[in-house]
Amino acid sequence: MDAATGTATTATTVRRAVRARGGRAVRETRGARARDARRGTPRAVAEPEGASAGDASASASAGDALKWQAEDAASLRAHNEETIAKCANFPELDKPDAHVARDADGYYVVKEEWQKPTNPFEKLKLAKDPMRELIGMNGIEEMAKASAADFKAWDEALNDPDETDQRPKWAGLFHRRKGHYGRYMMRLKLPNGLINSTQMRYLASVIKKYGEDGCCDITTRQNIQLRGVELKDAPEILRKLEELGMCSLQSGLDNVRNATGNPLAGFDPQEIVDTRPYTLAIQDYVTGGGRGNPAIANLGRKWNVCVVGSSDFFEHPDINDLAFIPAMKDGKFGFNMIVGGFISSQRAAESVSLDAWIPENELVAATHAVLTTFRDYGHRGNRQKCRMMWLIDEMGLETFRTEVASRMPTGDLARGAEVDLIDRESPRRSYIGVHAQKQEGLSWVAAAVPGGRMQPEDLAEMADLADKYGEGEIRLTVEQNFIIPHVPNDKIDAILQERLFQEYTPFPGKLVSNMVACTGNQFCGFAQIETKRQALEMAEHLESCLELSKDVRMIWTGCPNSCAPVQVADIGLMGAQVKNPTGEKGMVPGVNIFIGGTVGPNGHLKEAPEIEKVPCSELKPVLEQIMIERFGATRKATPTPNPGRASRWKINKSAQYTKGVPKAMGKATHICTGCGYIYQETKKFDELPDDYVCPSCSAPKSKFEAMKQEETPTSARPVVEYPEGTLATLKNGETVELKLVEKEQVTSNTVRLRFELPSPEHILGLPVGQHVTVTIDGVSRPYTPITRDADKGFTDLLVKIYDQGALTQKLNAVAVGSTVAFEGPNGLVTYSARGEFSTRNPATGSVAKKSCKNIAMIAGGTGITPMLQVIRQIFNDVGDTTRVNLLFANVSSADILLKKELDELASAHKNLTVHYAIDKDEPNWNGEVGYVSEEMIKKCDLLKRGGLMNKLFSSADDTAVLVCGPPAMVEKAVVPALDALNVSTDSRIFF
Repeated sequence: MDAATGTATTATTVRRAVRARGGRAVRETRGARARDARRGTPRAVAEPEGASAGDASASASAGDALKWQAEDAASLRAHNEETIAKCANFPELDKPDAHVARDADGYYVVKEEWQKPTNPFEKLKLAKDPMRELIGMNGIEEMAKASAADFKAWDEALNDPDETDQRPKWAGLFHRRKGHYGRYMMRLKLPNGLINSTQMRYLASVIKKYGEDGCCDITTRQNIQLRGVELKDAPEILRKLEELGMCSLQSGLDNVRNATGNPLAGFDPQEIVDTRPYTLAIQDYVTGGGRGNPAIANLGRKWNVCVVGSSDFFEHPDINDLAFIPAMKDGKFGFNMIVGGFISSQRAAESVSLDAWIPENELVAATHAVLTTFRDYGHRGNRQKCRMMWLIDEMGLETFRTEVASRMPTGDLARGAEVDLIDRESPRRSYIGVHAQKQEGLSWVAAAVPGGRMQPEDLAEMADLADKYGEGEIRLTVEQNFIIPHVPNDKIDAILQERLFQEYTPFPGKLVSNMVACTGNQFCGFAQIETKRQALEMAEHLESCLELSKDVRMIWTGCPNSCAPVQVADIGLMGAQVKNPTGEKGMVPGVNIFIGGTVGPNGHLKEAPEIEKVPCSELKPVLEQIMIERFGATRKATPTPNPGRASRWKINKSAQYTKGVPKAMGKATHICTGCGYIYQETKKFDELPDDYVCPSCSAPKSKFEAMKQEETPTSARPVVEYPEGTLATLKNGETVELKLVEKEQVTSNTVRLRFELPSPEHILGLPVGQHVTVTIDGVSRPYTPITRDADKGFTDLLVKIYDQGALTQKLNAVAVGSTVAFEGPNGLVTYSARGEFSTRNPATGSVAKKSCKNIAMIAGGTGITPMLQVIRQIFNDVGDTTRVNLLFANVSSADILLKKELDELASAHKNLTVHYAIDKDEPNWNGEVGYVSEEMIKKCDLLKRGGLMNKLFSSADDTAVLVCGPPAMVEKAVVPALDALNVSTDSRIFF
């Protein structure tokens, strides 16, 4: 550090490299150090000037080939001790009043006296430590093997969403249960946004393997998230990441997020300090050199850290839990510390000064001191109040500072430097475009990536261009963009002609260049709106019709969690559900609009929206007016052509195409008033524990309100309102003539009739539980097809032929090639999904809804057909956890229809049990004998199987009894039996 100028040089900041990541050594000459500091940053872990033996940055070596799991349980303690010695060798204070204690293997566990009040996430950590079991003991590999053959079957058998969805986050794996069932998002850790061409090329190959499921996002923490990953592939990906000097460990839930720094570090003409060695050293400490750090694997909440490298504050230090600001003190270079910044659904807090300065060689030690203070004393109850600023508020800033100081290697912490090295009068630069580096003859090229979404071919080409025109290096930014540095000036024209820079231009408009968007509801279950494509569409529209005098930062986030920080935006749009502007019942996607957030050294957060509940359908004129009134835009006399990139947005595969939907989703019953999260679980809301919190914003249970009936979706998978373009045969009760194309004799008195639909792409269009009316020569009867709407081009009827049956005799006589009249859909009962039935009162037209977790079915003869429809709907939907117990009665075993399919379904699904009954006993018969009765229902244990244990049906609101069969059976046998068992009439549904 030049004390006179206050400028850190690469030669003094990067004194020597411990090891090169990716296999290339960093030379020791001054010129080589300077060159490799800008060329090989993703690979080199540098030791800051004057590092002491007690500083983790001096001893850490992320490039060491360390396994991320112990060989066995007996060696786990030694494995963790070795990790700590290499990467986190700091004093650990055993304080009696701490809320956690270290166990024999080095993991931190919440003490019993601090385990209440708690929250579901703390409970899952107490039940099974994710870091110990999935990382240390290689549990992630066991999960991968177990789920490889059939993820859905494994998930259903496991029946533990914590194990499937939450604990893998310690390995960087996020199951997209609501957005992309069976696929995981994998979040890496790329400190300072550093990545080289070899690494990027490998990431491209990972997502390319998954076809339409695979894509990636550049995140708001200079990071990459891979989408479409299958759990069975995770161990091999983790191993390859380790081999290439990358890591994904401890990147989700209650862990430290990616350490951010100046994206221009090492080549920025205006940088104060090269942030790379510091962010890399923090990374090695946080992840234990790629092994996982057991000392900080159990925090009360997520935690963010950054190192500021220039006066532009590209790192957004004001919203980090800990930020290091370069400052001189007594002629020595170091950092002032600010703490507590964060954004959540309930609070947006700017960082405050800790009044502390540390020399540069104590930066990682200071990180450890702050982080372990948070670990030991942070709240673990209401997750709304678990971020570190809440702890600072409770302790008081000075007490918090004293605690942090006690954890420093010296036991002390210097007061902050009075003046830091930030130029607060300098305007914030835009790095987008082509800019000269401090290295003569070289420039960086920075492109805007709308929403950060990229495809595998984009990553592969980025890697190729970094090699062809640069030095194999790529940088990522918190605005979700990328930079290729070290491009010789005489090659600038050539690189700009490449496809990648035509698709992602370095010269975007004043809105597109600053556009940021979170994942949105395509992949995220918390998001209330689609964000990425909509953000680009809006930016293109505004640039087309308005003349902008300056850049405007527009940020979109799908929910109040603010994964994209709308509070720092010029215009921030936060997703919400709002009233339908047409006046029709129900809610529609909308936004709350934040205006006036600022960034940079003089920046401030906009903590609350100025305009609330604007439907997305009415957003364009609202934003036009805001741009004109608040940001000096003027209307163009003639709008310029809209490039229309949003209309060509590639929609990667997600829930809208995925077969099966999340097990965790059920009937929507309650909505969080804090963020709009809709509770759609299988467990009744009132039965949730008192410490339940909103998974989206961590609001307590008391913040939820019961949804109004008209707001409640009938199903997460629409079965009545078909997607646009669907060819449905049955429409509003109209009669259609369908041709008989196939006839099969199933039993001596039963036939299967196949009718052709209008085209091979047509579906019948019959909601589950409904029936069609078949008419021949003026004789009509109701029938439920045995095929589903998933069967295109045909529909099948199973018909039992009776000697005196007016219609069955006519159906049996229909010749192949003849037509029969079908009319529908008809019926008073509809099974929507996830245990929800709707029944219509024919007298009043009103519709009543019943939600259940258990269904007892009693069917006779061809009455099995509507039951089979419901069963198929339930067990073809991975999200439907309804339990079904069927009693199927027939005259003889030869009369049992569809037995093979029923048996196969029962064998494949543990939630389905089938009992058969015949009138009279037969040789080798193992089922029930006799007519349906109170005793038979008891013997089949329908009550217990329905989830009631030994209680009566009438005592359970979550059970439904479905009945369909010959009138004599229903009226003379089934109804009296249900009466005798005190089954309430409200629980009975008759087809």
